[in-house]
Amino acid sequence: MVKAMKVTLLQRYQQLLDKLNNSNTPLSEKDVLDILLARDAISKALSSKVIPDASVILKIQELDEKLKQNSEKLIQSINLAKYRNNFPRLPNSWWWDLDIYVQEKARKSHPWNRFDGFIRVIRVIVWTGNLTLLGTLASLFLNSASGLGGALTIAIPSILSLLQAQSELTETGKKGFDKVLQVVKIPQHFHEEAKLVSSLLITGFLLSIWLNLPSISNGYKLTGQKLREQEKLAAAEENFLQAIKLNNDNLDARYKLAKVYEELQDLENAKKQYIVAAKAGFVDAYNNLAYWYIQENKNEKGIDLLKQGLQLLEQKEKNFERLTDVEKSDLRTEQYSIYKNLGWARFQQQRYDDAIDYLLPAMAIAKNSKYQKYIRNPGAAFCIYSKILSKTDQLSSKVKENWQQCRQLIELRLAGGDTISSEEDGWLYEAKQLLN
Repeated sequence: MVKAMKVTLLQRYQQLLDKLNNSNTPLSEKDVLDILLARDAISKALSSKVIPDASVILKIQELDEKLKQNSEKLIQSINLAKYRNNFPRLPNSWWWDLDIYVQEKARKSHPWNRFDGFIRVIRVIVWTGNLTLLGTLASLFLNSASGLGGALTIAIPSILSLLQAQSELTETGKKGFDKVLQVVKIPQHFHEEAKLVSSLLITGFLLSIWLNLPSISNGYKLTGQKLREQEKLAAAEENFLQAIKLNNDNLDARYKLAKVYEELQDLENAKKQYIVAAKAGFVDAYNNLAYWYIQENKNEKGIDLLKQGLQLLEQKEKNFERLTDVEKSDLRTEQYSIYKNLGWARFQQQRYDDAIDYLLPAMAIAKNSKYQKYIRNPGAAFCIYSKILSKTDQLSSKVKENWQQCRQLIELRLAGGDTISSEEDGWLYEAKQLLN
């Protein structure tokens, strides 16, 4: 049996390989199949119970090396994948995978592939970073307040990351991704780099979401403001909370959330948001928080906050000419509120001269038509000033004049559909009693 194999099968295998080795043109598909089937026959003979001698083994080894050396020439004439898929073959028949062997050999021998190990390490680091960043973003967006936009924002990178994970961790995923790279005609020696680029693209997408969190936060803030104007306070609260969750430094969202809590009569939470915004230097928060302290007769606390807010405004005042018209209007509006509340606090302490020192600049701002329309309660300063005059200079003509201004400005707001505070309602009643 051994002798027969040496004379027939090995001889035929060698003759066919010599033809392949000596040919200057690609063999026909039939000639290639003859070579592979000859190797099948040898493998079948080796699998029998007869043990071949060492010379046979060495000869087969020699011929197999010759086959591998000519594998590039051999695969030019045949589509081995077609035969692998359509016909049964012997176990461990590596010669039917010579096309894969050629690809792997080319990949390993290409000079660019010496970086593959390093690139794989970088890819693992990038992939790990992607998963960490994705988890962080998911925790920010996966809640009822994020809405459809938030769900889509996180869904797209999540799907891409899952597909990437499948291509990294499963054999099916790896083969599938390799097929995609082949379809787009990326050379084999660039496959590792292409996979790294795909990971970096996902990183870029995730980072773009991360870096745009302040803008997305402002989007939720604006939605919350619209809902508040529509008196949908619960939905407005959710959107403001989502805005703060995405950007903890969104002070305007905190301020507006505090306003919602005020309307919901949740004063404790309103104060908490005002305190956070005030500590970060948000002037309106200083003013509104001080207002609540003054209402509670904690005038010293209120005055301390108002003076801190006034110091911030004095810094802005130094650059007044460089401000835009909108910024100038905002500054004057903020100054009015601070001065008015300081005057009110000093009035409650019966320090009337100090109160007047603050109320006079507040009234000057409120009289300016350029700024008056932006002030929420322009009549308040006149009302407090009128009360001081009523106590200190009852015969002065200024008393009636200022009560008239107080009444006029409050009634103008009511005519415009605005709501007024309980203090303003009391001052309006007092003005009507004194003027009628």
